This record gives sequence, structure tokens and C-alpha cells, in this order.
Amino acid sequence: MNQTRSIIAVIADLHGGFEYGLLNPETILPKEGKNGGDTKYIPCLTESQEWLWECYTKDLADLERLAGNDRIVAILNGDMLQGNKHPSMLVSNRMSDQVVIGQYNLAPLFSIKSVKVARFSIGTSAHNFGEGSGEFLVVDKIKSEHQEINVGVQYHALLEVDGFLLDCAHHGPYPGSREWLRGNVARLYLKDIMIRAAGKGERLPNAVIRAHYHNYIKVMETFGNNESWLFVSPSYSMLGDYTHQAARSPDTIKIGMFALEIIDGELVHIHEFMRSIDVRSREIL
Repeated sequence: MNQTRSIIAVIADLHGGFEYGLLNPETILPKEGKNGGDTKYIPCLTESQEWLWECYTKDLADLERLAGNDRIVAILNGDMLQGNKHPSMLVSNRMSDQVVIGQYNLAPLFSIKSVKVARFSIGTSAHNFGEGSGEFLVVDKIKSEHQEINVGVQYHALLEVDGFLLDCAHHGPYPGSREWLRGNVARLYLKDIMIRAAGKGERLPNAVIRAHYHNYIKVMETFGNNESWLFVSPSYSMLGDYTHQAARSPDTIKIGMFALEIIDGELVHIHEFMRSIDVRSREIL
């Protein structure tokens, strides 16, 4: 009996256009020449961006090997770009340049032949020029170049993959205020989703996918005979001025992605392509 196998790949928070976000070294941007004519240039990568790109391309290669000839459903779960609300440390101040950077960042993913479906979640307005503008512009470019791939964009979606039900959105629970409380908020958040779905007579999601906090959380809850997972995605971005403040000066962040292996509608394995990095500077005085 033939099995139906799909790989759900979840990637979030690339923050393209940010000096500490993801940047494809092949990115080409426009620039005015010395005599006023149009010319092009390749932006220089920071040391952080070089390392992030190495991680990203390695993870995509591992994803491709994992999938083999089976279908990949890609979930791009928000904040593909940096936006302009926090204008410090931008690769370029031009909005169109960020869209181009986002397109180049996703090129290696969409070059994988097994990628058949992609869904983009609209992220934070501070990072998409408002009302999902950044996501819509990047998606339009992807659609024009990859008409063979089913591509869409939404704020919040229920997606069924071979009978496996996903609840996807960018914003979700905070990882936790203390190490011993890590995952508690996420577990209560997931339990609430399950109880409300059951109360409305709806099917409970098999997995809830969130992002935004540049950290990785994985929790599982049961309700009756139902089992659901919640994941908060890691990122492909280092910390800048604002993120150091907003994240309350974390000492460690997670860089990477994860993939859910689905066979005949059942989750059989969670594949984690990620690494932790200590962002503190060290001195002996």
C-alpha cells in the first residue's frame, strides 16, 4: 500500500534588509552611477550575515535531502523583511530594495524541486511597510517566477495537508519570562485554542504554528482524545538595537527552521534544523 508523505517546512523572521538579518550574497540592487545613469551593486555582507547565510543554505540542503521526491509545503511565517519603522541598521533605505532582498533570500528555497506549495503569513506591520505590503510584493515576485508553485498569503490560516490540520499565524505566545516557566504560556495558549475549537464543534488543529520571538518553543497538549502541538519558530536574524530591548537582552537566541514529516495525515517526526548562539561578548579583565 502506497503511503502519502509530505514535509511541512516552517521558516520565519528572516528580516531581509536588516544588517543583522538574512542577505543572499548574490543580491543585486540598483544604484545611480557617476554620470546619473543606472548601475547595479552587490551589498556587502556583515560577518553575521555571512554566518546566517551559511546556516540557511545548509538547512535548506538538509530539508531537500529529507524530502527526497516527496512534496514540501513551505510555511513562510512572517517578517520576511525588516520594514522601515526601525530605520537604523538597514542595508538600504529604499523600500523596493527590501523587496528585492526578500526575493533573493527565498530563491534557494524555491529552487528546490520538491517545493510545491508555499503560504506566507503576514507579519508585524513595523516590518512590512503596513497592511502586509512587504509580503504581498514579495509574493507577487515569487508568483511571477514560479507559476508551477501554489503560492498564497494570509494573516491567519487553517491549512490541511494530507488531512493534517495546521493553524498558522505570525504572532503568538511569549516563550516565557523564566527558564523554569519556559513553554508555560505556550501550553496555556494551545489549550485555549483546543477548548474553544471543541466548544464550537470544530475540528481541533493538529499543530499551531507561530513565530515573532526569534526563539524556539515546542509543546504538546491533549484534550479528550485529541493531541495538538504548538511551535514557535526560530529566526534567521541576529539582534539589533530594538530587538535587544524588546527581547529583554537575551543571552542566547535560536537560528534555524523546523520541518514536520507527515505520513498519511499523521505527524511521524519533527526535524529541527537549528543551533543556539550566545550573543554576549566575553572578556577577561
